[in-house]
Amino acid sequence: MKNLNRYIACLFLLLTAVSCSKNKNQTKICPPVPLALILQAIKFQVVDKASGQDLFFSATPRYALADIKIVFRNSSNKLDSVSPPLKEELPTGSHFVYPIPYTRILDTCYIKIKSLKVDTVISTIAVTKTECSTSYSLNKVQVNKNAPIAYSYSNVIIIKK
Repeated sequence: MKNLNRYIACLFLLLTAVSCSKNKNQTKICPPVPLALILQAIKFQVVDKASGQDLFFSATPRYALADIKIVFRNSSNKLDSVSPPLKEELPTGSHFVYPIPYTRILDTCYIKIKSLKVDTVISTIAVTKTECSTSYSLNKVQVNKNAPIAYSYSNVIIIKK
């Protein structure tokens, strides 16, 4: 009986040592995750269909900033709007910016400009998961019924009116 207890105790220690050594090889140490949250956003510009002139940011704009509104669903799934949308000014020109909420992989917003036809913008967020992190990136943007555009951060979508 004494030998059986020693045998079981040795077997238990051996199994514990083997299982712990296997877990050491499988454990991955993840680097610290930065606390900054990078928002994905659609950059867009509204131009005249015939002349290509910017309708909001040209020297003689046809519309005022108060004439544009973006309608979207908020985190409570209720319709909400922002007017005017964010504006980004660069040496090459200005354009609007619409930040996309992370809660939606597929997001639809509507761009309303005074009495003009409403534009529908559908954005797709790609989610990449690894052992250590989850990242989100704006993957595609579709304006009205046009083909979806592969999107990168530097793109500015042109909406022709």
